[in-house]
Amino acid sequence: MGSTKRDVEDRYERVMQLTQRLVAQAEKFGSAFVDLHQMHATDVNALIRVRVGREQGESTTAGWLGESLGLTSGAVTAVVDRLERAGHLRRVRDKHDRRRVILENTPDGQRLVDQYFAPIRRQSREVMDQFTSAELDVVSRYLADTGAAMAAQRELLISKHRPASHSDH
Repeated sequence: MGSTKRDVEDRYERVMQLTQRLVAQAEKFGSAFVDLHQMHATDVNALIRVRVGREQGESTTAGWLGESLGLTSGAVTAVVDRLERAGHLRRVRDKHDRRRVILENTPDGQRLVDQYFAPIRRQSREVMDQFTSAELDVVSRYLADTGAAMAAQRELLISKHRPASHSDH
């Protein structure tokens, strides 16, 4: 017997609710982590973005970080200065273009990011061990496609706040 339209809608709603709960729990975890380490949430997010950016081959400049976090150049400078003073981040000259400055997490900054992700990775692994490879493929596809949809929605919101250029008139 096939699924009715109502069954499908109920499944969609259940997945949406569970996704919202997951996001809320991730935010609560992040808040607890920053409180424990007496840091700003933006600072921890910056360290995470720098690490993930480097892993993905991004040029992790202050401009890139500001765009990634949605910060003005002044705000990103304050974050980078704060993290550098705390010994979590360093500025290094780009090996290929000495005019460019690349951001790198220090070993202390890397340890902090590891402390953030280690329990999540460990507990997620325990959960994933309960799934078949095919099920994990479906979950991966859902997460990737949902992440891409969220990124597109973010871009739409950002574009609504950008001042119109002369060519838009």
